[in-house]
Amino acid sequence: MRTILIIGSIFIAFFFLTTGKALAPPIAQHLIDAKPPEALLFDVEKWFQDRPIEKPPLRAETVFLSPRAQVIFIRGKGNLLGRHIHSQVDELVYIYKGRGEMYINGKWVPVKAGQFHTAPRGVAHSTRTTGDEEISLICFFTDPLPQPLGDRVMIDD
Repeated sequence: MRTILIIGSIFIAFFFLTTGKALAPPIAQHLIDAKPPEALLFDVEKWFQDRPIEKPPLRAETVFLSPRAQVIFIRGKGNLLGRHIHSQVDELVYIYKGRGEMYINGKWVPVKAGQFHTAPRGVAHSTRTTGDEEISLICFFTDPLPQPLGDRVMIDD
């Protein structure tokens, strides 16, 4: 009996090692509906360095999109976007680099790298820089922004 267990174990190990199944990452392919469809690890500093602002006042790129969430990296200078609300999604913003001001609860508040801001659906918010410094943001949306124009309702022109 012991010999059978040893031979069986060797056969199973040989099978998994030769087919590659032992080394393949576990994936539930039928559940994948995100873009990109694989797990990624970002070097955020390099990402922002490699993507200068081409059309001021900002550069924004979606780096992750699924039916449940959206992540956008934003690099900007000046008034990035006028005061606005979102009618369908919550927006969560991590200030990755730089400093500026955010419109929070009816007033402009100084912000700097390392801070995190939450803007629930329906609450007015905005971001701007002061002086010549750029700001880099990582924005998380609790659902993807509706396309093609998003759910933004502008307060300022």
